[in-house]
Amino acid sequence: MIILASSSPRRKELLENHGIAFIVDASSINEVLDENLDIEERLMHLAKQKAYPIHQKYPHDIVIGADTIVYHHDKIIGKPFSKSDAQSILLSLSNDKHRVYSAVAIYYGDDVECFIDYTDVYFKDIESDIETYLQSDEWMDKAGAYAIQGKANIFVDHIVGDKETVIGLPTYKVIQSLKNHGGL
Repeated sequence: MIILASSSPRRKELLENHGIAFIVDASSINEVLDENLDIEERLMHLAKQKAYPIHQKYPHDIVIGADTIVYHHDKIIGKPFSKSDAQSILLSLSNDKHRVYSAVAIYYGDDVECFIDYTDVYFKDIESDIETYLQSDEWMDKAGAYAIQGKANIFVDHIVGDKETVIGLPTYKVIQSLKNHGGL
């Protein structure tokens, strides 16, 4: 059995869109990034931490944990605390490039495989569109204050990489790992 250790509706939808049979069982952990590690190692460590409690619950099954962040000018851009915070974040991303990382940890019984993928996202000058977007409330609970698959796709000039990585799960890499380990 495959267990998605995430309550993200976007990750759930991505796996469903690829026809993968799974159940969802997510734990809540205190998400702390280890500042002593580089950004990619930090994220893979966090993905592993998210999957571990579920792996303990289902030690003989496949457990997938993931974490996604927006990285801009050497800073992690988290979820906005307020509408004005979302506006500030979006203005900082306007007419610029940022990178979205998605880290994955997959437990296969006693073994765990961790990997990361990233996509560079280039925003247009979005200043004139921000207010209308903020009224939609789509920015809420989104890293970087936007969802590329939603209304904010009008902000995107182009991407270099996998759009699904930006949405929250590098699904093709997950599928390849599952195939390599006999999970599919």
